[in-house]
Amino acid sequence: MKTIFSRSASVIALSLAMGLTACEKQLDLNPAQSVDAATALDTEEKVGSGVVGMYALLDDPNLYGTNLILVPELLAADSTYINWQGTFTNFSDIANRTTNARNSTAEGIWRVAYQTINQSNLILDALPVVTTPELKKQYEGEARFVRADLYFELVRLYAKQYEAGGTNTQLGVPINLVPVKNVEQAGVQVPRSTVAEVYNQVITDLVQADKLLPKSNGTRASRYTAKALLARVYLQQGNFQKAGEMADSVITYSAKSLSPTLQAVFTNRNSSETLLEIQQNDQNNAGTANSGLATHFASIGQLGRADVAVEGYFAEMYELQDARGTDSLPPNRTRKLIYVGNGARAGALRSGKYTAYGQNIPVIRLAEMYLIRSEAAFRAGNKDAALLDVNRVRERSGATPIKAEDLTLDAILLERQLELAFEGFRIHDLKRTGKRVTSSEPITEDILVLPIPQREINVNPLLQQNPGY
Repeated sequence: MKTIFSRSASVIALSLAMGLTACEKQLDLNPAQSVDAATALDTEEKVGSGVVGMYALLDDPNLYGTNLILVPELLAADSTYINWQGTFTNFSDIANRTTNARNSTAEGIWRVAYQTINQSNLILDALPVVTTPELKKQYEGEARFVRADLYFELVRLYAKQYEAGGTNTQLGVPINLVPVKNVEQAGVQVPRSTVAEVYNQVITDLVQADKLLPKSNGTRASRYTAKALLARVYLQQGNFQKAGEMADSVITYSAKSLSPTLQAVFTNRNSSETLLEIQQNDQNNAGTANSGLATHFASIGQLGRADVAVEGYFAEMYELQDARGTDSLPPNRTRKLIYVGNGARAGALRSGKYTAYGQNIPVIRLAEMYLIRSEAAFRAGNKDAALLDVNRVRERSGATPIKAEDLTLDAILLERQLELAFEGFRIHDLKRTGKRVTSSEPITEDILVLPIPQREINVNPLLQQNPGY
């Protein structure tokens, strides 16, 4: 993985030492190769600053600032859900299933994810200098959480779906748990691990994070954030019992509660519902011109490029009284979460979840835990419990409660689509449930997996390209 680290390892180390909180500033440092990465984290204070820098990287446009949420939606774009109307060919190719191994978005996610993983490895390596026991536990838990989260995102995007009960020897992504501190270490070539091995590493890190993290940790990852991500991981594996158990623990003990409205989760900061939220503001955010979720989703006056349109078929799946749907009014008049754009590309339906450049970005929230617990309960035969949970989510937005006789697995899965729309779940849910994107497109198609970036393969012959590229 030479291209991942040789250009950025020393930049990361310097940013750790300086405690930078803006990813853009990290990339402006010069000269990059003059930094001694081995001594950048030699005090407890520097390690603490390094943890802050690690969180800041999650807001990069290649990670949760844009691509880890937008790309899973574009991979599942079709005439019944969303339509990409933008001019960026990197995103158009993903939405149109014409991606190639030189796609800049596929390369960017890979590069910055491994950059952030290396940052977590550097923190873990530096833990002996942390003399405060509680801080040492917390920092280890946070670094393990971030590393697990990004390996999970990578294996879902760049590898075929985990098969419950299978050997899962299909190629995953490279695992590197050793910090890269110099150019020589950056040249070490690592092959792709199997999907099973990547999931095992993700779960190992999250189980440890669950033990190490405090129950409450401000706006940073807590014990219940780790449990919530574990619930998501187990669900993707088809391990419904453990997914339900983790979701139940979060619901029961985290002290989190559903916000009064879904819109409030996105317009307010750090609501009672969120378990992980990317912190942004008007000065530090993922972008206001070519990147950022509001940039691509919004059409509000001069705000947004309006690249993503919501298809009418999908909007009509919401009941008239459901606040998550639409009343076909512009953003300044609507009381719903899908509005008619009045800015760029005016007239089409747009999602109201991303309406300000500096808004925080919810990544894990309690409603997802209710839906995981509901699905797990239904699959286990406990329909009464499943009904209570799915209706908690529906009733929050004014939707008619599902009747007991109408409750099916498909009804619960549909509720996931309605509640979690445009939040980066679409392709992952289709893959784990085996449902098609379109009637003529099996979910197992090679093009629905991102390519390993060609630049990585060029310098690392141990990396094997995905089929179809």
